[in-house]
Amino acid sequence: MDPRDEVRRVVAWYFAQIFGRTEGPGTLPFYCDRSKVGAFAVRQEDLARGSDAALFRLLVMMAMYQARRDVLIMKQQRATPARAVMELVSPEMLSHRIAVHPCPVLSSSGAFDAGCDVHKVSGAVSCATRPKDACHVKGATTSLNRMGDMGKLPTSAWLHLSQAGGFRGLLAAAITGHALLERADALVAAISRIHRVGRKLATLFVGALSTPSLAPGLSPWFPQIDGNELVVVDTNVARATDTLRGPGVPRTYDARARWVREIASAIDLSQFHAGVPRRSPRLVQQALYAFCSRSNRDARLDPCARENNCVSCAGSLCPYAQDARPRNSAGA
Repeated sequence: MDPRDEVRRVVAWYFAQIFGRTEGPGTLPFYCDRSKVGAFAVRQEDLARGSDAALFRLLVMMAMYQARRDVLIMKQQRATPARAVMELVSPEMLSHRIAVHPCPVLSSSGAFDAGCDVHKVSGAVSCATRPKDACHVKGATTSLNRMGDMGKLPTSAWLHLSQAGGFRGLLAAAITGHALLERADALVAAISRIHRVGRKLATLFVGALSTPSLAPGLSPWFPQIDGNELVVVDTNVARATDTLRGPGVPRTYDARARWVREIASAIDLSQFHAGVPRRSPRLVQQALYAFCSRSNRDARLDPCARENNCVSCAGSLCPYAQDARPRNSAGA
């Protein structure tokens, strides 16, 4: 099947099954939903006005979504006590911890990213610079319970942002220094410099603040920043693009994102929903992600996991297509 037809089928499924039901208009974004992310949830009113505190909370919360399935990260977030969450996401607390701690690597983002060597050995958190001292970075590593250097993320974020004048400073620099369609990429580049954030998570974050179709009323950077051209290449999207592009193609972030943008140009999204742009690579990418993520579909009790009675589907991308159970179509 033509890859464009496969993606069009995925998009049709997305607008029929997901958009306006579990995400998009009329729904609460997962990052504002306490039932999904616990005390990490961002208050809608704070996000709507784009307060620095709300955006910082959103950044740290979203940055946790790496190297594990979403459903597992959400389970961890719900289980994290509110006090521990505040130690991770509160700019005020971080500012105070940094100001009073004598560690020399806390002097700047560059010094911290290069010099902080917090790590885990046999489950214990320590560092070589001041191994006997307690600090908020070690505390964050314990709370996050992930890779040894994951606890650096909140402090790295605070240092980078404070040196840039906060999110307002980053936003102003993007607006004054770049044309409209370049601004989102400029913000992604700036935020991806934060330790353990990187391009994928920075794109997810910027897109959340600048793609109103996904969170109407909660995209405070739009229209000054337009996130519709952004493409988040996670494992599911990478697998989908590689399958549809075939063997021998470049398997880089840029190549995959570029392909999604090209495919998106051939799909008029307004035929599926009147309230979305005609062209939005971000929405096409979101459709691929939602369709290909079996764990998320299982968590939503997707009927394809139980009934297997779809009339038509993008079979080459279907996460249930390899099931041993009998099927009455090429996939579901």
